[in-house]
Amino acid sequence: MRNIRTLYFVISIILIMQGCGDDKKWYRGNTHTHTAFSNDTFSSPDIAAKWYQEHGYNFLVLSEHNKFVEIETDEFPEYSQNGFIFIPGQEVTGYKTIHITAININRLVPWNFDHINKSVILQNNVSGIIEAGGQAILNHPNYKYAVTAENILPVKNLYMFELFNGNLSSNNFGDNKHSSAEDIWDQLLTKGMLIYAVASDDARQFETFANTISNPGRGWVMVHSSKLEADEIVKAMMRGDFYSSTGVFLKANDRHSDTYIIEVDEKKTEEELSKDYIRGNQIEKITEGYKIEFIGANGEILKVIKTTKGNYRIKKSDVYVRAKVTYTRMNQDGGYEEFYAWGQPIFK
Repeated sequence: MRNIRTLYFVISIILIMQGCGDDKKWYRGNTHTHTAFSNDTFSSPDIAAKWYQEHGYNFLVLSEHNKFVEIETDEFPEYSQNGFIFIPGQEVTGYKTIHITAININRLVPWNFDHINKSVILQNNVSGIIEAGGQAILNHPNYKYAVTAENILPVKNLYMFELFNGNLSSNNFGDNKHSSAEDIWDQLLTKGMLIYAVASDDARQFETFANTISNPGRGWVMVHSSKLEADEIVKAMMRGDFYSSTGVFLKANDRHSDTYIIEVDEKKTEEELSKDYIRGNQIEKITEGYKIEFIGANGEILKVIKTTKGNYRIKKSDVYVRAKVTYTRMNQDGGYEEFYAWGQPIFK
C-alpha cells in the first residue's frame, strides 16, 4: 500500500505543477470505435468520424481488431478546422477473450500470445502496447465474463479499464453470479491498484439507430488537457484528469488531497439527454433526479447528496475516494432509466 500511495503522491504533485499557469479545457472523446476497417458490414471510417465531429466530440480512436489505424487529421481538414483529432489505436484482440485498446501507439501490437493464465496474457499484451509507444485500456471485462479482478490485479503498468462499454453484450452491471464492472473497480482499488475508469460506446453502426444496435454516443470520456493533441490527451488520462460519462456532464470534477468536489452541468446534461441516440440503464421505479455519491474502500458509500453540487472531506482513514453522479428519469415507455458520470479515485 505504501508504494501505491507514494506513486499517487508523485502523480498528484506532477498534476498540480502542470496545472499551474496553463489554460486547460475539457475535451470529449471516444476511445473504442469500430468501422469498415474491422468488418465491411460496419460504417465507413469517414462516416464514423463525421458523426463524432458533428456531435461535439474532440478526439476519436479507431480501435479496429488487430489492425493498427493511424489517420492524419490533416487528411480531413473539415474535421481539424473544428477542433477534432484522431488518436492512433488498435484493439488488441487476444486469446481467452482478452481485449485491450492500445491508444496512441506507433505500430501494430502483436496479439497472438497465449497462456493458461489470463494474467500472463494481460501482462504480455499491456507490455506490448507500451513497447509500441502507447498506453493500455482493458476493454469490457464482463464481455463473456472473461476477466475478473483476480486476473487484473497482478498486471503491471495497466492504469485504465472500461467501467462502461456501450456494446449490448458487455454486461457492465453483472448478474447474480458475476460482479459488475464497478464492483471489479472497487475490488482493485481496495487492494491498492491505481486504475482509472473509462466509458466508451464501442460503436459499429452510425447510420441506423436502435436499442439492439451498437451505436455511438452511449459512453465517452471528458479529458481535462492543456492541448488537443494525442500526447497531451493521453498524459491527462494517465494522471486521472478526466471523468467518464453515459450522459451526465460536470462543471466541476476537482480532486484535492483533502476534498473531492463535484458539480453537475445541468444545462449541458439536459441538452445531451434530449438527443434521440441516448440510451440509459433501464431500472425499476425509483426517485427521479440527481444523486452524488462518494465511494470508498470495498465500494462503501461514504456520503450521498441528492442535489447537483457537493463535496466530501477526505479522512485519514479513507483508503481512496471516488465520485459517482446518477441522474434518473422516466423514459418514453413509462419505465425508468439512469445516466452516470464517474470521477476518478484519489488515494489518501
